[in-house]
Amino acid sequence: MARRPSTVSVASFGSIKNLAELSHLTSASTFAPSPSAPNFPRSVPSTHFSSVQSTRVQDETADIDPDELFAKCTIPEVKAKQVQLRSDAEAKQEELRVMVGERYRDLLQASTSIISMSKSARRVQEAFQETKDAIASRQQPSRENRTSNVGKEDSHLQTLQVLSAHIKLLLDAPEHLWRLIEREKYFHATWLFMLARVVHRALSRDDDQDEDSWLNQGVNIMEQFPLIQRQWETISHFRSQIVHRATLSLRIHEKSPEDTCATILTLHILESRPLTDTLTTYLSQRTRTMHTSVSKNSIITTTATPNSVPMSQTNGHPLGASKLVQSKCTSPNDRLQEVKSSLLILVEVISRTVNCARNVFQSLRPTQPALAIRVLEQMHTESLAVSNSETALPFELALSTQTILSGLPSSSYFTLLPADIKSYKPYIELSSASSSVPGHFLEDKLRTWFDQSCSILRDSLDRWLLELDSVKSVWNVRSSLRKWLLTSGLVKTEQTALDTLFEEAVRKRVSAIWTDTIHRAKELFLKALSTLTASSGVVAEEFSPLNSIYVPQSVPPPPLTGGGPAAYEHPYQTYKTVLQSQLRCRTPRLQTFLNILEESAASLQKDYTRISLDQSSKRLARNLVEAYLPEAKAFCSMIADALASTTDELMNQSDTTPAMRNMIFLSRVAVEISLTSPFLNNIGCDEVVALQFRDKTGLLFDRIINRWREHTISSVISVYDDAKFHLTLSANIPCYNVTGPSPALMESLHALSTSLHSLGLTHHPSQLTSIASSLLSLFIDKFTRDMPNGDTGRNVQMLNDANFLRCLALVWPSEALETSSLDRLIAALQSEVQSSGGHLQPNPEQAAKEYLMRTQMLLSALLPPTSSMQPAKESADKISALLTYGVPGADTTFLSAVELAKVSTRFPLLLVETR
Repeated sequence: MARRPSTVSVASFGSIKNLAELSHLTSASTFAPSPSAPNFPRSVPSTHFSSVQSTRVQDETADIDPDELFAKCTIPEVKAKQVQLRSDAEAKQEELRVMVGERYRDLLQASTSIISMSKSARRVQEAFQETKDAIASRQQPSRENRTSNVGKEDSHLQTLQVLSAHIKLLLDAPEHLWRLIEREKYFHATWLFMLARVVHRALSRDDDQDEDSWLNQGVNIMEQFPLIQRQWETISHFRSQIVHRATLSLRIHEKSPEDTCATILTLHILESRPLTDTLTTYLSQRTRTMHTSVSKNSIITTTATPNSVPMSQTNGHPLGASKLVQSKCTSPNDRLQEVKSSLLILVEVISRTVNCARNVFQSLRPTQPALAIRVLEQMHTESLAVSNSETALPFELALSTQTILSGLPSSSYFTLLPADIKSYKPYIELSSASSSVPGHFLEDKLRTWFDQSCSILRDSLDRWLLELDSVKSVWNVRSSLRKWLLTSGLVKTEQTALDTLFEEAVRKRVSAIWTDTIHRAKELFLKALSTLTASSGVVAEEFSPLNSIYVPQSVPPPPLTGGGPAAYEHPYQTYKTVLQSQLRCRTPRLQTFLNILEESAASLQKDYTRISLDQSSKRLARNLVEAYLPEAKAFCSMIADALASTTDELMNQSDTTPAMRNMIFLSRVAVEISLTSPFLNNIGCDEVVALQFRDKTGLLFDRIINRWREHTISSVISVYDDAKFHLTLSANIPCYNVTGPSPALMESLHALSTSLHSLGLTHHPSQLTSIASSLLSLFIDKFTRDMPNGDTGRNVQMLNDANFLRCLALVWPSEALETSSLDRLIAALQSEVQSSGGHLQPNPEQAAKEYLMRTQMLLSALLPPTSSMQPAKESADKISALLTYGVPGADTTFLSAVELAKVSTRFPLLLVETR
């Protein structure tokens, strides 16, 4: 950044000549800067070249006399010279401003540096002169004085060497204390601190009566070496640091018993705490460790109460907690690993704390005292005694002053220290009660702490298990905890307490998962039932085989090349499931409806199987089943009651056709749950509850079928009643030549057969046979009861209808259908036809049988599964195997079962392609 130019005028420098000289000096100082002045890059001003040019012109016109100038030049030329000189002056003034603004500070700094160098050189010269004078004035001592003072100087030198060793220890102690604290060797730091305190006391001893005092040796420590007191003040602050850091280190549960013992002895020695107090401190710090571990690994926040039921959540997991967990963990496996690691950390804190306390404070036998007592005994003895392997101390606990001094820098220098300092040991009074921990006190403390820790563990375990939404995950955690328990090293009572705690938490969580699974299935089932009774609900599907079994399913396309096994497996399994449902005569909606119950029951059965396979969980499995059975019983009872209440609502609806379809759907649900579905077996109910459930669903099925039977018969009879009064005969065929049943009857019977197929009971032949026989019997009763008298032609047709119905009824067993009412009707119609002069068929039974042969496929649902009627012609071909009631003759005149429209006269003129 360019400096602002100065406003110094040219006139202030006297003349042009003085200005040139000043410019010359300034330029010289600029190109020869002072050593202390920093060298910055200088920018050349844009007016530099113009100033050089103006200087050159000025030099040319400097010697011109003004009078001579006016004489030689014209007025314009003089004015031009004036302008030129003025511009030269302004350029020079600008150059001066730049020079003053950028170079003046360098000039000042250079002058200051020169003055400072001059003063320094003068002081150095004076110092050399003083040194020279002092050397010249020193006198040579005599040889006799040197010989007499040798002993005194050697003694004094030795005293100074010992003093320097003391001071060296104090000087090196802070740095080494920091290193020991950072390496968490608090016992070593305590020993070094106490050794430094002993050294400081030895240095500050000023008793005149003591021959070994420093004053008697000619050294005044406190006056001549104030450094010692300041150094001790620095070291004294380490006491609080060691105590604080050692107390905090007790929270680390991964430490070995030896390290923990060293930390506990640090508090015992440095603060003179009784061992009982250090035990209390140790347990309180481990309690803080547990609370920290619980808060750090607190991975869920549940919002549901224990008795609340999540509205739309899977497998016993609250909705709010599930969303929170899914934002933290991406998969159930991640949540499982997090819960397992958190619990293992918590139980490790408990086991390591208890075991470490016993290792440090408890004596296993009289010949092997506790670890802390052995360390104190070793400190109390004069020398390190070599003992057997049972009582030998670990290396990190077998400390001595020599060990501490050897770890310091320049350790060889500390050999000058006195023997009492090199053999120093902290004073321990083994006979005092503060140096021991009674066995009953230790067990009471550990029992109390263990109970409190189990309470924390119980709360955390219950809370963390809520994170797991499957019994498989809960059982995985249980297996890990039981495996850990076998190697925990705890005593038998503590292992039993933890095992009971684990089993209780697992039992509660598994019971909650099972209960919530049942509640969710219940809610979904009730929601599905509500769609059947809603006014705008979807009508249930038809169960006709044409609409369910014989509908081809789309084959999945072949997967792309390189898709892997998963690309083949998923489409195949989907296609297989659809085919299995189709073969079981389950429509998609019925399958979806039943999956609500079957999948929940299958998951429960799978969980129970996994639990039962574990030999160590027989008791737990029994307790789980006992707690679960009431919920299963209530669930089964709820299903039956919900089906019954839904049926009542459907029966009260005014729109009977959709309601009837929904009731048929409910009857299929009841039959499937009771007979073919694995729901009852998987749900775990006993035989009594299953029998009661089947009785309720059976009564519900009969009730629906009775209502359906009445509705169907009334609809079919109304159709037949409307058609029988319009029975007309062909103009070319007289009435007495009519031999088959009327189209109205065949239409009614076909409607009955279609209605039976629509029930979807193909896989339940016993129910279908019972319903078909009762439906046909009811139709016959309605047919015979409502038969009015008519003319002869109508009576003949009705007689043929009655004969065909009688033939149809005779194929059933005698106990299934009663034909007495038909016999009476036939006899009455025959008498009426004879009395009116009508013509009767010679063999009406044979004609009816032949007609039945031709229509047996059309009326298959109204025929029993096994026929008591022998076919007319027995053969082994496929047609005879399908037509169980006989193969009709080919030479028989074809008579249509229903009325057909007359053929158009233009039909033969249509072009029909022959394939």
